[in-house]
Amino acid sequence: MAYPQIITPYATLSFPNLFAPRARAEGTEPVYSVSLLFDDKAQQTPEFKAMQKAVEEVIKEKFPKGNRNQLYNSFRDGGEKSGQYAGYEEGVIFISASSNRKPPVIDARKQPVLLAEQVWPGQLVRAALNPFWFDKAGNKGVSWGLNSVQIVKADRPRIDGVVSPEKAFPDLPEEFLDDDESPF
Repeated sequence: MAYPQIITPYATLSFPNLFAPRARAEGTEPVYSVSLLFDDKAQQTPEFKAMQKAVEEVIKEKFPKGNRNQLYNSFRDGGEKSGQYAGYEEGVIFISASSNRKPPVIDARKQPVLLAEQVWPGQLVRAALNPFWFDKAGNKGVSWGLNSVQIVKADRPRIDGVVSPEKAFPDLPEEFLDDDESPF
């Protein structure tokens, strides 16, 4: 069964692979993917509640009365990765979403974002997702298909540790700045 598309609440973007597919593990098919971090405020929104309801509906369809304890939980607590990655903290819920096809990326004005360097971990985003059932290699549960991403706020600090070149390099001595000629 095809499940309806869900628009997420605002989330912090993490591990964006939106312009080139990447294999999750050696020998697996490369996919486009993201992780989305939902703070406490986002977790209280109707959009987040709709995400939870959609997952429950998929599970009910597959296990109307059965044991659900061994199912993969697509909503994970950031505390399990705390100290490993910035932004992943106790109480922050994160999900992963993926697609075999390249998802469109747009900005806050709904204009296409075409360059990978314009997308980085830490930006505020919304995503269009659909829940789906999986049963692979002994693992069962509900995961998320990635349809598209909207960059809502781009002027947030990166959470991947990459420092902009303007901040990375100290200012040059005046002797290098005296002439009006650019080296380029």
